[in-house]
Parts: sequence; C-alpha cells; structure tokens
Amino acid sequence: MHIRRSCQLQRCSRGRGDRGVVLILAVFAVVLLTVLAVGITAAVRVELLASRTSLNRVQSLFLAEAGLHEARAILLYDDATNDSLLDAWGPLCEHPLDIPQEMGAGLYRVRVHDACGRLNINELDHVTLIQLTGDPEVAAAIIDWRDAGNMARPAGAEADYYAALPQPYVPRNGPFQTLGELLLVRGVTPGLFFGDEERPGLADVLTVESFSPNTDARGQRRTGLNEFRNWSEARFREQMMEKLGGVISMYETEQIWHGFAALASVGEEYTSLSQLATVAGLDPAAIAKLADLVDVEPGLRARGKVNVNTARAEVLAALPGSSPAIAEAIIARREEGPFLSRSEVAELLLIQENGRDALLQMIDHVTTKSSSFIVESMGWTETGRAYRAVRALVRREPEAVTLVCQAEEDWPLPPLGEELL
Repeated sequence: MHIRRSCQLQRCSRGRGDRGVVLILAVFAVVLLTVLAVGITAAVRVELLASRTSLNRVQSLFLAEAGLHEARAILLYDDATNDSLLDAWGPLCEHPLDIPQEMGAGLYRVRVHDACGRLNINELDHVTLIQLTGDPEVAAAIIDWRDAGNMARPAGAEADYYAALPQPYVPRNGPFQTLGELLLVRGVTPGLFFGDEERPGLADVLTVESFSPNTDARGQRRTGLNEFRNWSEARFREQMMEKLGGVISMYETEQIWHGFAALASVGEEYTSLSQLATVAGLDPAAIAKLADLVDVEPGLRARGKVNVNTARAEVLAALPGSSPAIAEAIIARREEGPFLSRSEVAELLLIQENGRDALLQMIDHVTTKSSSFIVESMGWTETGRAYRAVRALVRREPEAVTLVCQAEEDWPLPPLGEELL
C-alpha cells in the first residue's frame, strides 16, 4: 500500500509540473502575441501616417500647380501693352493673388514677380556686378563662370579652384540656367545670395531670363534704325517721315540718315540709341521723343531690359547712368501712375541732375512692359501640414504663356516682402 501511494504522489507531482510548464508556455505565447500585435499595430500606424503624408504631399502639389495655372491664365489675358505692379498679376492690384484661395479640401496662394523688373545675370557687365556684390573678385568669378574667359581674369583661371574642392566640379562656361547656380560660384555666400534685413540678396534682384516686347505704347513694332541699310536716302526719308513724321522733323530725319551713312562707311551700324546724339547730332529732347518708337534690336522681343514700372530701387539704381536719386524719382513718378512708354521715362530722366548723360546711358536698358515672369505657388491641405511650393519661369507670347522651367520645393513661401507693399 505504501508503494502504491508513493506512485500516486509521484504522478500528481509530475502532473503539477507539466501544468506549470504549460502555464509558462501559455504566458510566453500571450506575451509574444501581444508584442507582435503591438509591433504590427505600430507598423500599420506608421504606414497609415506615411500614406496620409504622401497623399497630402500629392494633393498639395496639385494645389500648387493649380495656382501656377491660374497665374498663367491671368498673365495670358492681361493687357500686354503695359505692365506694372497694379496689373491683375501684381501685388498692388485690387484682388492680389498672394491671398489663400480655397480649392476642394485645400488651399493655395500665388505670387508673380516680373522677371523684367530684375537684372539679367547673363547680360551684366563687370562694373554692375561689382556694384551688386560689393566685391571685384566675386564679380570676376561670376563672369568667369558664365564665360570661357573674361578681361578681368584670364580664361580658365577659376577652373583650378573648383577642381581642388573636396567635391570638385567644373564651371559651366555658359549662361546661367538657374539663379541657384550662383551658390556654386567662388565667393558667393548664402548671405550674399539670400540677403538680410539691410540689403536684398542677389536672388531678389537677378534673373536668368528677361524678354520684353519690342513694341511701342500702341503695341506696334518699333522701327529699327538699321532696317534701311540698302535703301537710298530719298526712300529712307520718305519711309521715316511716314512712320515718324508727327514726332521728328525732316531735318532730324536727314541727320539720322547721315549718321547711318557715316557708320556704314566704316562697316558699322547703330548699336545704341545714344548714338543718335553722338553720330546723328540729335538733341536729347528729340531722342526722348523717339525713344519709344525706334530701337536698334530687330524682331518683336528685346532682351535684358528692365521694366521701370516693376523694378525695385536697388535694380533701378544699378542701371548704367542711374543713381539712388534717379531710382527714387522713378519710383515717386510711377506711384502717380505707371509709365506708359519709354518716351515718358526719357522725359523724366531729362529733368534730373545730369539728365542728358542719364538719358543717353539708361535709355537702351529700360522698358515699360514685360514678357518674362517668375511664378511662385504654394499648396497645402486643410487636414495636413504638408506644404508644396512650385517655382516657375514663364514667358508670355501673343497667344500663350509658355513654361520655361519649373522646380518643386517642400517648404512654404516666405511672407510677402514689404518692398512690394
């Protein structure tokens, strides 16, 4: 009997031990399943958040592109005979674009800058670049990046510098394609590029393209001073008087012809309106009257001219022959109403100190209308914090607004600058 009871006690002990192991395994399995469930839940949550963020980014991009298309439509139907900050695309219009607009479950806001209100980095000379950067070495480096060589620095002198950098690269030796390239140029610091509260950055006063219509205040193509190279003097007088007879006299027409003949005799032609004073002998008042009707560039588009109706003071002061005082005078005059023609600009210049010199140096570089614009559009959804911004350079043609280049960014547009208010 004692043996039987001992066996029973052993079986009970083994039963309790087995049940303990099973309990431990069950607890371990529950813990493992709990950990897996928590991990899967967290992973799913992360995936859901990532999907939602991705969706918000895509929606924000579509909203930003909607703003870009709206800006292109407004530019297309805007009056192209004159451009100012008061136009429908400008910050001073009655209903500015730089106000959030609702669209579906999101919003967008748009800002349009006149590229012709800036200086073309691909056209600027060494002297103007020194004025903008404050450093002759930086100005020379910019020209060296843009050209294979320049008079300020031997050809290729900067190539060794770029090749010796920790991450070497070669200068473009061609026109700037984007303003961001300036940050690759030797000596161009972020502070110089972006500016600060005391002075604007190069990004605020420069552009890589600036075309403007080569037309007068009526929208008619300007008469080219060199269009009549194969004509006789009699036919030249007849045609010029037919086009400009209400503006200049027969004597002044003859002077223009004699100036052209003098240039042609040495294999040259008119390259500047200022030559009407030095070659043709016209007085500044006559040149001011002709300024909006004639030009030396052929075709319907002019390159690199600055729109006095939209340019900031720093840009106006940097023009050849200009000064801070002249820039202030231009801005004060356009606050009364935009300049409608280049002749109005010339008349204002004539009454400034050293007005004759200012007129002859500036008149080839100014306009009152534009074809190139910079569009900044930002979109965001009401349910998310994903901002997408689109920056584009567009060109207004007679029947379309074409996209020259476009870039996307993941940060919002800065507040509207006080200089435009």
